[in-house]
Amino acid sequence: MDEKPTCTCGERGDKKRIIFACSGASNVGELSNAAAVVLTKEGFGSKACTASLAIKTPSVMKKTEDADEIVIIDGCSVGCAKKIGEAASVEPDQYVVITDLDIKKVGDMDVDEGDLEKVVCAVWEGKGRPEKTKPEGDEEETPCVCGGDCS
Repeated sequence: MDEKPTCTCGERGDKKRIIFACSGASNVGELSNAAAVVLTKEGFGSKACTASLAIKTPSVMKKTEDADEIVIIDGCSVGCAKKIGEAASVEPDQYVVITDLDIKKVGDMDVDEGDLEKVVCAVWEGKGRPEKTKPEGDEEETPCVCGGDCS
């Protein structure tokens, strides 16, 4: 994880991102938090306090208003961090559920380095962004907005 992945759009470094993570009492909860820390250290965005989002702390609400992209990372399908966002009227631009990345939820709170890399890469690659749908009747896939081959 020493190298920062790049997007063919070249948009990665220009966006102001805020990252909210689950911190549940399981491996995937801890993994969510650890991924947010790594992403912050790598310069992808800035980790923010999900608990502060739950109580709508003015400084956190201001950060979400000023962000170009809001990223929420949940450990599992229970979706606690996303539900906290919804209660605060914060809609993510990218939403990653760690168990959807074929990482099994177990009761321990150990963070596997390989799993951590998988989560961090998934966020850098935008795997939690909604898929673009092609227009009705269009036979070809809708190209990336920058003209590259982004996915």
